[in-house]
Amino acid sequence: MPQPNLSDELSALDAYATKAMAERARNTPGTINLAFGEPAFGPPATSKAAIEANDLNWAAFIASSKRYEKSRGMPELRESVASYYARRHGMKVDPEREVLITHGGVEAITLAVLATTNQTSAIAVTDPSYMLYSRAIKALGRTLKVISRPADQAHEYVGALPNAAQTLSQVSSFIVNSPENPSGYVLSGEDLDAIAEASAKHDCWIIHDEVYDSMAFGRKHTPARLWSGLEDRTLMINSFSKKYGVPGLRTGWLCGPANAIDLAAKLHDFIYLGVNIMSERIGMRMLSDTSADPWMDDMSDMLGRRAQQLMEALPNTKGFSWPRRPMGAMFAFPNVADFARKIPDRFAESGQGSGHKVANYLMEEHRLATIPGGVYGPESQDHLRMILCSEQSTFDRALGVFARLP
Repeated sequence: MPQPNLSDELSALDAYATKAMAERARNTPGTINLAFGEPAFGPPATSKAAIEANDLNWAAFIASSKRYEKSRGMPELRESVASYYARRHGMKVDPEREVLITHGGVEAITLAVLATTNQTSAIAVTDPSYMLYSRAIKALGRTLKVISRPADQAHEYVGALPNAAQTLSQVSSFIVNSPENPSGYVLSGEDLDAIAEASAKHDCWIIHDEVYDSMAFGRKHTPARLWSGLEDRTLMINSFSKKYGVPGLRTGWLCGPANAIDLAAKLHDFIYLGVNIMSERIGMRMLSDTSADPWMDDMSDMLGRRAQQLMEALPNTKGFSWPRRPMGAMFAFPNVADFARKIPDRFAESGQGSGHKVANYLMEEHRLATIPGGVYGPESQDHLRMILCSEQSTFDRALGVFARLP
C-alpha cells in the first residue's frame, strides 16, 4: 500500500547548505575547509582541571544521567550566566526569573519564536541573515518577512529600518544577529537606537542572537537588553558553542523578561523536557572560569587579525570587494561579482548568483570549500562566506590558494 503523505511544508525546505558543503569537504581528500563554523580553538585550557576533577568521573555521570533536569536548567549554571553578564557587560540579570538553559542556541531560537508569536504571526529577518532563521520560521508555521539591509553604511540598521516601516508593522518579532553570521557586522549604538524606536513604534519583540558576543574586534558588542528602551522588549540568545569552541556540547541559554522566560520554560517542558546535565556541568565550569575571559579576548583578536589577512589577500585588484568589512564573529563575506567574471562560465549555476559560481570554482579547481552568499538571502548572491576559525595550517593553505588566484 502507498504511504500516507509527509509534510509538504518541510519537504519544500532546502537542505542545510553549510552542513552539506562541509560534508562534501570532509569526503574530498585534501580539501581546505573554510565552509563550516566549527571553531578549531577551545575549550580554554584553564577550565580543564576543574572539568576533569568534577565532571568527567563515574559519580558525576550517575548523578547527571539518573534524573531529568529542572525546567529552567541547573541553578548554578543560571547563576554563572548572570555573573558572566555582570563581569563582561556590567549588566544585571536575575538568574531565577530571567534565564532559561536550552539545548543549544538553536532551541533558544525556537522557543523565542514560539513565545513571541502566534500561528498567524509574521517574523522579520534581514538580508543577509543566518540561514537557520528563515528555515526555522517556516518550519514552525510562521510567516517570514525580509528587510533589505544595504551595505556600505556605518550604521546599517539606521539606514534600513525607516524603509521597512510597512514590514515591521506586520510582524510580532524581529530577529537581529550581532555580531553577525555571515557578514561579521556588529550593531552600533545608533543601530540600537533605531531598533529600540522601531520596536516601540510597531510593538514588536526583538530577538537578539548574540552567540558571537565575545568575538567583537572591530566594534564593541552590546547586549540588546542593556540598551535603553529594549530591556523589556528583548529576548537574548547565547550558547557555549562558539565562544568556547565546543559546538558538540549543545548547551545554550535564553535571557529575557520574566514573563517571556516563564512561557519559554513551559514550552521547553513540552518540546524538549530537559537538557543534558553533564553538558550543563561542563558549561558551568567554563562560564564561571574568570581566567578564561582573557583567553576569549585573545581568540577575538586572532579572528580580527585573520579577517585583516583575508582582506589583504583578496583585494579589489583580484575582483573581491569588501562592502562589509568584518567587525566581529568568525566569518568574512566579500563580494565576488568581479572575480566571477574572470572565471569560466561552466562553474555557474542557472538562477544562482556570483557566489555560487565562485564557490564551485574554488572547490573544483582548488579544493577550497566555502559557502555561497545566496544561502543567507537573495540580495547576498554575489557574496561568499568563509570561516576565520579553522586550524592555522588550514587557514595558511587557504591564503596560499588566494595568492595564486588570477
